Amino acid sequence: MKRIYAICVVMLLFSLGISTVMMAQTHKKKKNKHKTEQSTAEADSIAAARSRDSLARIAAATPAAEPVDTSHQLTDGLVADTTGYLNMSNITLDTSKPVDGFYKMRILEGARPFAFPKENKFNVKFYKRIWRTIDLNDSVNKIFAMPGQSLMRIILEAIKAQKLIAYADEGFTKTLTYEKVMKRITPDSFQVVLTDPDTTYKVAAAFDPDSVKIFEIKEDLFIDKVRGRMITQIIGLAPVSRLKGSTGEDLGTTHGFYLYFPQCRNVFAAKEAYDTQRDMADLSYDDVFIQRNFHSTIFKESNPGDLRIIDKFPNDEKAQKAEADRIEREIQNYKNNLWKH
Repeated sequence: MKRIYAICVVMLLFSLGISTVMMAQTHKKKKNKHKTEQSTAEADSIAAARSRDSLARIAAATPAAEPVDTSHQLTDGLVADTTGYLNMSNITLDTSKPVDGFYKMRILEGARPFAFPKENKFNVKFYKRIWRTIDLNDSVNKIFAMPGQSLMRIILEAIKAQKLIAYADEGFTKTLTYEKVMKRITPDSFQVVLTDPDTTYKVAAAFDPDSVKIFEIKEDLFIDKVRGRMITQIIGLAPVSRLKGSTGEDLGTTHGFYLYFPQCRNVFAAKEAYDTQRDMADLSYDDVFIQRNFHSTIFKESNPGDLRIIDKFPNDEKAQKAEADRIEREIQNYKNNLWKH
């Protein structure tokens, strides 16, 4: 019994010791946590104090904002005037150069045509002269009929400025002045009847350059046997105008003047052609002719009687077309057979 009692006492003392140690550790943890929270609060207080000091220094260094003056807003042109009175003295005149529709760069200003090689007549193996018509009603040839800068308008401006020479005949022997050119291409005056049938007067019909829809070209075709190729060179260019009577009847066509094409190249090379249908850029009128970017129809070839196709087959359009096609085939076949032996 005594032994059992001693064991119980020892166990009780051991339990009391463990409890005391655990309570001491818990108290120590609570004390450390309290110190940590106290330190964090003190650090936050110090940071807040420093931030307040910094803001105070910035505020002291920044000058006070001046009040905004809005009394000028109705007269300085920066905002709309709602008073109903527009002060014209505060509006500036815009003198910038107008550009119609889109920016036009003067890329070809001062451009010069490239020179053709000089041909030796002793090297010519084959020779033929052809006359063609260029119909501006053809969609491909619309490049020559752009509104405001048609080919006819460019030609007349160059003749007026004495940059082109107009000739009265196809052989380029007699020159014409600008006044004579305009007199030849301007329709005759016609009579206009007023309300009173007995009263009439004449009105001079103004010439519209854009009304010219047909051009004729004269060209030479020959083979240079040294270079071994067929050469096509445009020699002459002429606008064709239709004559109409006072009642509107068709009186046929006339050539107002003729141009020697080599003399036209300086003018055409410096004039840009705007082709909106094919979206071509940096293209001059000289390029259009030299590269043959146009449609044409043969209406005459060199012959002893100097007859046109229409003279050979009058009133027969089918036969006229067949003859023009025959001449085209003959030229093409000669080109194709050039290197055959």
